[in-house]
Amino acid sequence: MIGRFSKLGTYRELLNIKDFLKVGLGGLFALASFFWDWNHESYSNVGMIMALISIGINGIPIIWEALTGLLGKKVNVDELVSIAIIACLISGEFLTAATVSFVMVLGALIEEATSESARKAIRSLINITPKCATVINNGHEEVKPIDEVRVGDVLLVKPGERIPVDAVIINGSSAVDESSITGEPIPIEKTKGASVYSGTITQNGVIRIKTTKIGEDTTLGKIIKLVSEAEAHKPVSVKLIDRYAKWFTPTILCCAGFTWAITGDFTRAVAVLIVGCPCALILAAPTAIVATIGRAAKSGILVKGGQYLEKVGYVDMVCFDKTGTLTEGDPKVDTIVAAEGIENDYVLRQAACVEQGSTHPLAQAVLKAAHYAKISIGSVEDLFTEIGLGVKGCVEGCHVEVGSAYIGGGIMELHGSLRESLHAIKERGATPLVVYQDKRVLGIIGVADHVRPKAKEIVLQLKELNIERIGILSGDHEKSVNLVGNAVGATDIQHQLKPQDKLEIINQWQNAGKKVMFVGDGINDAPALATSDVGVAMGAKGTEVALETADIALMNDDISKLPFMIKLSRRMLKTIKWNIVFGLSFNLIAVLASGGGFLTPIMGAVVHNVGSIIVVISSASIGFARDT
Repeated sequence: MIGRFSKLGTYRELLNIKDFLKVGLGGLFALASFFWDWNHESYSNVGMIMALISIGINGIPIIWEALTGLLGKKVNVDELVSIAIIACLISGEFLTAATVSFVMVLGALIEEATSESARKAIRSLINITPKCATVINNGHEEVKPIDEVRVGDVLLVKPGERIPVDAVIINGSSAVDESSITGEPIPIEKTKGASVYSGTITQNGVIRIKTTKIGEDTTLGKIIKLVSEAEAHKPVSVKLIDRYAKWFTPTILCCAGFTWAITGDFTRAVAVLIVGCPCALILAAPTAIVATIGRAAKSGILVKGGQYLEKVGYVDMVCFDKTGTLTEGDPKVDTIVAAEGIENDYVLRQAACVEQGSTHPLAQAVLKAAHYAKISIGSVEDLFTEIGLGVKGCVEGCHVEVGSAYIGGGIMELHGSLRESLHAIKERGATPLVVYQDKRVLGIIGVADHVRPKAKEIVLQLKELNIERIGILSGDHEKSVNLVGNAVGATDIQHQLKPQDKLEIINQWQNAGKKVMFVGDGINDAPALATSDVGVAMGAKGTEVALETADIALMNDDISKLPFMIKLSRRMLKTIKWNIVFGLSFNLIAVLASGGGFLTPIMGAVVHNVGSIIVVISSASIGFARDT
């Protein structure tokens, strides 16, 4: 009852009006008992009955929770209050027992109400999930419950409506407010072929969309699941509190026993039992974690668990993938150099055929170029991604490979002008994709990307947070990586790395005592995301593998959120430490005051709840942190 808020993920629905009415009714019976026996030296039958009814309403649930905990071999702080209530009943202090029960349960409900602000982000996400959708079937519009919508259904979404599923626009265009998903307040123009997400809002156009994901599989569904499950993952601070909290009950019982033995005053011992409940200490970390997870989600930062938030605060080195992370992730084909006797369009067509199954930004650049050149893309069979090198597949009976020169045997396979073109593309910082057909070089496609405008400023902000080591781990060639690294001010630059190389380099830094955060977006980043102390994936353009492997996802692909995330984590750690110190000090002072006769049991119940509420308010303040 009182101690049920000690663990993350166990909060029931808050602010149930029936709870308040029930507690209030118990309080009214206690108040009636007090006035009925006003100025009487002993309880009348009527006064005693009203006090017992009050205890039955507010006190019995506390005692029941304590017994349930003991039967389940779980020590709970309810035991202390239960013993205090039973002791009052044995000694004939019925009104005291009734008042203590009322104050403790009311205080618990107030703690819940105060904690509510820490959970608004989760509840608001659930509330924006549309309940119905307009399905177009054989030219007819039909409004259906969202549960009846299936993948492949065509839906109609009008201006001002929330998009009910993840989908692709097949007709129309509209500005879409994606702030509920990405935290970005500026609407984004969406046209035919663009992806849209469940829970986002169309602004000014009618669109028809084809459903790609429904229910829990949608981006919004995954966000709700991630944020909700994140509460259940305990950081070290929570485990430490749990370890010591279990000793509080026997310790306080001993303190109450000594107080009674030394002073001979039974009411002092009861007061010690009441104020000794370590609710403020138990709430110290969970409430701060919930508030921080909620605040991060509001800014489009999805954290998979409290332990990752805790690790973020201790990071002293940040490493980035290059393409799609430090660069804009929207590269364009600017050069096509074909081998002798080969047409440029043929090189582009064969490359696009095998790249059509890839989500990598370089692959998307090739596909866009083929689309703008109005090249018909054929089917591909036996498609295979060779991580860190490129893709392979069978196109019209030919074995086609696209990627690094090493995917087809190395740079020695390039002759004359092709080798010169490869070096020229590298010299200007672009990325060369070599296209092979049946082990013969067809040509080279040069793809150029641009550094994110705020990348240098973000690196400076990270350094201001005492993160002096900023690394780049890229599979791209030396010239391209060095240009980006020098532009943003990176201190550790590594190039032409395979996924295993990235993992080994991170391990070396970790063995040297560094706490490493890695930020990436591709399949080839998955090992690095998994082995780093904190893995951060680019959520909007990042692959499913990267999102599943990472500890944190940036839903708007906005790396400018990294400094805010680190500051938020450090604020959470400071808040937890303050809460713990306050909780311990508050309990110690309250126990001494009760033992010294300065607090009665009723005063002790009030004081106890004041301490808990102060801790919850302290944690809830994290929700108001500014992301600048």
